[in-house]
Amino acid sequence: MSVNNTVKSFCSYENVDKNLPFVTIICHTYNHEEYIKKAIDGFLMQKVNFQYEIIIHDDASTVNTKKIIEEYVINVPDIIKPIYQIENQFSKKKSISANFTYPKAKGKYIALCEGDDYWTDEDKLQKQIDFLESNPEYVVAWTNFVSKHDEEYIETGFNEDFPEVYTIDLNNIFETYITYTLTTVFRRDAIDYLKILDMKHAKDNTVYALILSNGKGAFLNFKSAVYRWHEGGIYSLKTEAFKKYSSYLNVKEVYFEVSEARTKNIKKTYKGLLRSAAFEVLELHCFEDKKDEFKIKIMKEFFWSASIN
Repeated sequence: MSVNNTVKSFCSYENVDKNLPFVTIICHTYNHEEYIKKAIDGFLMQKVNFQYEIIIHDDASTVNTKKIIEEYVINVPDIIKPIYQIENQFSKKKSISANFTYPKAKGKYIALCEGDDYWTDEDKLQKQIDFLESNPEYVVAWTNFVSKHDEEYIETGFNEDFPEVYTIDLNNIFETYITYTLTTVFRRDAIDYLKILDMKHAKDNTVYALILSNGKGAFLNFKSAVYRWHEGGIYSLKTEAFKKYSSYLNVKEVYFEVSEARTKNIKKTYKGLLRSAAFEVLELHCFEDKKDEFKIKIMKEFFWSASIN
């Protein structure tokens, strides 16, 4: 199986309603004034043989994000469909996707990208859609990407570690975490998004688990996007203990609430996340007094060795 064999193949896509978009691009944004233009340009540069729409959800940004989106709406009103919130919904712990964006999607497929990330390959969507159309047992596809920290670009290393097409399911999804939101494309009918509303700790992994309950996933090993690390990120100011505990709650909930997700891989993952969070808390507590460098060195060595056992 090859990604390159699907590039520019231009599948016929039989029984497609020409009056509806074939793909819905969903972009969630909040205070992404510096980044949103790059994201939208990445969507609009896509070279495809199907119609697509772009749903941009602005979660009551306090800066000029909405103004920038409006400029694009004026130029391409038939493609960009904005949703503007008056009050921030994320702070109310509401699922943006389940409550606002997924229900609006008309495409057979949904593509995801946050407003601070962006696509770099003009054939990204065509490659992923051609693969999924040619391989109906697959319901979701991700790709490789590059991370950007300030002005530095950092390779993932996935090119060397994975084949051209790598199959992902609920038995191996967390062996190496390569399922990033900015490259996700999935069949809309592969997920019952209303189930997300029943989850207290829903995240991207919740969406992936629900999708993979209905088919296989594929990591297509070509670079198509840039993932930004920046101070304005939602989790950027959170402690490592908070991040790991939050992920633990999410993956544990997936394990118990999605019956197909009760695999050894996911059980091992949520238990490992709890252990890591606990060690982070202990480390913070023990290192409050930073005067004794020797004791700190011993404790760090202990935590490191204990965490891998």
